[in-house]
Amino acid sequence: MSQLNVSRRFQQRGFTLIELLVVIAIIGVLVGLLLPAVQTAREAARRASCTNNCKQFGLALHNYENTRKFFPAACYTVDSATEPTPGNPSGKEGSWRAYILPFMEEQAIADNYDFSKHWWENTAAAAAQPGTFKCPSALPVAGGYASIDGPTRDSDSAAPSLNPSSFGYTDYECMTGVKEYVVPDADNPHVDDGDECDSAMQKDKENKVKDITDGLSKSLCVVECSSRPDQYMGKGNMTPTGSTNQCISWADSLGPFKLHGINPADGGKRKRDWSNAPFNATNEGEAYSFHPGVMCVTMMDGSTHVLQDDMNLLVFASMITKAGGGRTASNGKREPQISF
Repeated sequence: MSQLNVSRRFQQRGFTLIELLVVIAIIGVLVGLLLPAVQTAREAARRASCTNNCKQFGLALHNYENTRKFFPAACYTVDSATEPTPGNPSGKEGSWRAYILPFMEEQAIADNYDFSKHWWENTAAAAAQPGTFKCPSALPVAGGYASIDGPTRDSDSAAPSLNPSSFGYTDYECMTGVKEYVVPDADNPHVDDGDECDSAMQKDKENKVKDITDGLSKSLCVVECSSRPDQYMGKGNMTPTGSTNQCISWADSLGPFKLHGINPADGGKRKRDWSNAPFNATNEGEAYSFHPGVMCVTMMDGSTHVLQDDMNLLVFASMITKAGGGRTASNGKREPQISF
């Protein structure tokens, strides 16, 4: 074979610089198209895991109810000391989550939890981190917290000075009711913050199935309130404020909250405004999720749903109340009905 033919064959196997750049550009475009799909798939998997956590709460609460014939209170506070309940005869402060531990395959933690003591006295148990209490989409906690006591956070607790870094956390919470005037008065069925605004899980009070007259499938049980004890303010804000959230542990008695009127722009509380957000505006005493545009919830019948954060505010309020969905407002209008 001549030297000329060898040279030609070698030249035919090479790439020009332009061809190489074109190939690199094509690969870049394909990667750019692929990454959003990968992120979407990952978020879908995280949301499915979160929904499974919510399902575990529903099953555990019903197993608790089957055993005790009532659901646990949303929280047991300082009032429990003077008025003990069947579910908390020792009158100690604690969270609903502690009471369902034996019913959600967390028996080891439950065995270390002494219900004759306050939650903060259960140092070993409260330091544990059950995986079911964490949403995979929630941002990791920042840490570096300063100690804070119960009365400083809320008069409902007598907890001494505590460091949130010493405890396990939770991204899930129950809601105890609806505050008054979340929307303009004439359109608001929730006008006086009375008993009709109470939820199926209340502070220092256990409810039975018969008390939930709206029906178990129409009454909200557990919502997301992610990345506590960091505090987030404002819809879509991914940066914590640097302040410590009111709830500092999954065992904390100060976790549950009511629905307030919330400004979606800055997470501040306000009344009488139709543009108030139902959730995802702040995790400081309100429902909050890091799933884009949605939140996973559990109903009192144990079913789970994914709610859009642009849903009707009064529909969400109606889901929270246990004995008032669809009642007549002061102007004769009916509150929107719930449908899934």
